[in-house]
Amino acid sequence: MFNRLIEWKKLRGVLTFAAYMIFAMFIQSLLFSRVSIFGYRGFILPAAAVAAGIYSDGVRGAVFGLILGLFADMSFSESVVTFTVLFPIIGFVAGVASMFYINKSFFAFITFSAAAILLTALVQMLLAVIVSGAEILPALITALAQTAVSLIPAALLYLPFRHK
Repeated sequence: MFNRLIEWKKLRGVLTFAAYMIFAMFIQSLLFSRVSIFGYRGFILPAAAVAAGIYSDGVRGAVFGLILGLFADMSFSESVVTFTVLFPIIGFVAGVASMFYINKSFFAFITFSAAAILLTALVQMLLAVIVSGAEILPALITALAQTAVSLIPAALLYLPFRHK
């Protein structure tokens, strides 16, 4: 009777995505928030939304991105709803692209991750320019450097998502 109430395959998928989210948040908050390369810190959470979208589908990528964005906004005091709005879009677009336009290779993952990290950095840059009055050129250099620094650590998310 209990087996009729629960769909074990879906429950296993939800628990797997929860473990991936904990893994990504753990790596981001404990490792990349403390390690800097040339003064820039890596940011791999957009790559996690990309991985969820590419290796599942657009809807699951959007749901994963929404929950990941909520937790990211709660853990970073600088953003209010930035990640909650941005990560579902990234996960959905990556999922739709993997369903119709791209393959699920490492190259496609890294390319989409670079675009997602750059988009996130540019949105953060625009918010800093508009709200705080930061200068555009130093903020743009920071966005590009953060993207470059984040690509190598983002590759850590490829294998766990690929082999789910």
